[in-house]
Amino acid sequence: MLKIFRLSMLLSIVAVATIAQGAEFEVHPSLAVNQEYTDNVFETSANRVSDYITRALPGIAMTYKSPAFTGDLDYLFDYRHYAKKSRKDEITHTLGAKGYLIAIQNFAFLDVTDNYQRVSLDVARDVSQESLFLNQSDRNIVNASPYITLHPTDRTLLKTGYRFVDTRYFDSPAINKMDHIGFADMTHALSERFSISTGYIFTRELAKTNDFNQHLAYGGFRYEYADKSFVFGQGGNVWTKYKDGQRLNSVFWNAGISHTVDSVTASVTTGKHYVEDPLRSIIQETFVSGVLEKRFERGAVSISPIYSEYVLAQSDALYTRKYGATAQGRYSFTDDLSGTVSFSAEKYEQPQLGSYTRRFLVTSGLSYLIARQLTVSLYYNYVDYYSPGIAADNRHVNRGMIEIKKVF
Repeated sequence: MLKIFRLSMLLSIVAVATIAQGAEFEVHPSLAVNQEYTDNVFETSANRVSDYITRALPGIAMTYKSPAFTGDLDYLFDYRHYAKKSRKDEITHTLGAKGYLIAIQNFAFLDVTDNYQRVSLDVARDVSQESLFLNQSDRNIVNASPYITLHPTDRTLLKTGYRFVDTRYFDSPAINKMDHIGFADMTHALSERFSISTGYIFTRELAKTNDFNQHLAYGGFRYEYADKSFVFGQGGNVWTKYKDGQRLNSVFWNAGISHTVDSVTASVTTGKHYVEDPLRSIIQETFVSGVLEKRFERGAVSISPIYSEYVLAQSDALYTRKYGATAQGRYSFTDDLSGTVSFSAEKYEQPQLGSYTRRFLVTSGLSYLIARQLTVSLYYNYVDYYSPGIAADNRHVNRGMIEIKKVF
């Protein structure tokens, strides 16, 4: 399947490039060197190990635009050397690629994406800002979606098609999976500001954990009641049948409001949905989140509270309850010098372990443009965990980094 997909993608690009008129093509190589010091490589509560980590990060960014095809590629090669040999030298990659092909004008289209990156294996706790490898895996997701659009009326858009998704975790191959998805979505504009939508999605997932078939039906609306201010809502039901015979039936929703007045934006979103979980076949998240942002001429400050409950869908057992907030700010001191800082406080209640964990995370950075597209940056991250009943969750880590990057 992947070989067929890659071949068809290559042929599509070649065909479009051959006939394209007035195409635009840009290539920007880059090279970065990063030196990091961490006082707790393995994030242990005892027997802490420090190390110096040198990273070489060559990369390339490409953009192609023509009347029929648009493509973007952003790739970064990441080599890591541990000076004190706490870990073997390692290589990883970051890739973001997407293509959009107009096969038949105003009717048939093809979307393709490929995303490769190192991600956290815990859906409730993202540790990528505090460690380069702890509880993480390299993941690649290939997505190919041919679809058609129809306009039954001037205000109605019908989109229907197929989507193939291949998800692979290279450090945990036992949780790889493939999804075959059929979908249909219809949007109708009642006015310039108010629209309604409805749709249906069928998913056939082939996973090493547990195959399933899933039906999802939904309806929703979006209303822009003022300039840059809107309210939206979407809800429906999902039916899931697993290979082992288990059946799940649940409602889901996603709703919110965003209001902007001059330089201040406030938004609140709530929802109940299924999220990508590397370690389990399916997990359900119910959440409420918000953002209050104030923008200035040279920067912005914001605060973002969040509350989430993660439930193991197959057993209907509460996995984690998370709540907390993040405050962050960014400021440009001059045209060449800018800085960022953020502070997050989160609490994870873990009923299955009979305890909770509190996490404080501080991230900060300072970047200076030395010359044209040549930047030097300083970063400092600090994370502190505390738990009265989970011994491994009593630890702290200091990380300091300096990086020099040139874009050609």
